[in-house]
Amino acid sequence: MNPERMSKKELADMVKSLREQLDGTGTPASLGTSGEDLYKILAQSSQVGFYIMQDRHFKFINSHIRDYTGYSEEDMLKMNPALFILPEDRRKTAKNAVMMLKEQRFSPYEFRIVTKDGRIKWIMETVMSIKFRGKRAILGNSMDVTERKEASRRLEELEALESSILDAIPQAVLGLHERRINFANHAVKIIFGWHREELIGKSIRMIYRNEEEADKIGDIFYSSLERQRTFETEFPCMCKDGREIICRMKASRIGEKLREKRIVVTYEDITEEKKAQEELERSRQDLRNLSVHLQSVREEESTRVARKIHDELGQSLTALQMDLSWLEGKLPARNKSIREKTRSMSDLVDSTIDSVHKITMELRPSMLDDLGLPAAIEWQAGDFQKRSGIRCQANIRCGEGIIKKELATTIFRIFQETLTNIARHSKATQCRVALTENEKEVCLEVVDNGIGITQWQIDDPHSFGIIGMRERAHLWGGTIYIRNVKPSGTSVKVMIPLGKGEKQK
Repeated sequence: MNPERMSKKELADMVKSLREQLDGTGTPASLGTSGEDLYKILAQSSQVGFYIMQDRHFKFINSHIRDYTGYSEEDMLKMNPALFILPEDRRKTAKNAVMMLKEQRFSPYEFRIVTKDGRIKWIMETVMSIKFRGKRAILGNSMDVTERKEASRRLEELEALESSILDAIPQAVLGLHERRINFANHAVKIIFGWHREELIGKSIRMIYRNEEEADKIGDIFYSSLERQRTFETEFPCMCKDGREIICRMKASRIGEKLREKRIVVTYEDITEEKKAQEELERSRQDLRNLSVHLQSVREEESTRVARKIHDELGQSLTALQMDLSWLEGKLPARNKSIREKTRSMSDLVDSTIDSVHKITMELRPSMLDDLGLPAAIEWQAGDFQKRSGIRCQANIRCGEGIIKKELATTIFRIFQETLTNIARHSKATQCRVALTENEKEVCLEVVDNGIGITQWQIDDPHSFGIIGMRERAHLWGGTIYIRNVKPSGTSVKVMIPLGKGEKQK
């Protein structure tokens, strides 16, 4: 009988007869073949596996069971149904089936089977007791849930992986929805002293010092994340024990848009790091202040020594030269050896006077004090050209103001160090010097045509000349830029702002 050609009344009559048979109210013999046809109709129209088992053998199976086991109907009707079940699941499966048949269990149970080709699949099943052909039988409905179990397993693994990743992160991680915490990792205990269970569902206000600051940082986060995917800042927070800490906070929105105001924020305690930075900065400032003092003392000492050499030694040598000239005039013309010796002594005194002049100029150029920075720069450029053979062209364009003595000394010493580096390392044949000044800043730039300089040399912690130049400029709030120029050579540019009191009229 073809179920598709049966009328609704015929199908209803068959269902009624089957129900009477299952309830024991009908006469099984009277159903004959039509009862089995009804089983087939119901089984083939079902969307799950459908079977009847009697005397520990299948009496009927539908196509769904054949599909997920891989066996033919003929094979399955001959086999013991227990052999389909994975050996380690057989006892538990039998126990669950018995409990359901006794109406001690009502929810479906799951077990694993081994298919014909050796694959393992998960099956979800329900059973009920019926009468079939006058004898007690089991009616089973089963479903292949392997894909669902695999998906569930993968989801559990993914959740476990996500949880492991979160707990492996040393920063505290909080997930927020409308400024309420919906997940947290174990590091919140280390950073804030809270167990994550204590924070879930609570307002983020708990980790800030007060309501105003919580609203402030919330507004900053949400307004920033409207425009960009992530945002980072530093902000004070509060621990469970009332201790205040500074946190580096990185926030990221969940999803492409911030429609539901879901974000995740990491918190890193940088309190000790900030204290170390502050102590380091204080130490650096102390060293710079000491450097200022030492440079000032050195310049004063150099000035004093230069003046003493010039005044005392220079005067003595000049007097000695005058005495030698007088002595030479008194010597008899016939005494040539003594006159030559006198001239030799006079030449030596002249040479010594020149040396004294050079030493005093190196210690403290008198023109720096007498004529100012522009004249000292021009003189130093000419002297460098004379001593090194490197052509040095100076272009001085200063305003009417005269730079105060201390700043002029700083710029002049930086210029001297730059020329020393050119002479030692650049292999240049010429250099250009430009000194300019306006109301805001003074600028000194020295450019040579040598072999250039590498970034490693610029950043080398043992480049004490460059470090000294930077420190001198830093004392005045200035900056030094060192770079290569095309086609070859190096540019050193010093820019120092001119504040109130740094000019003399």
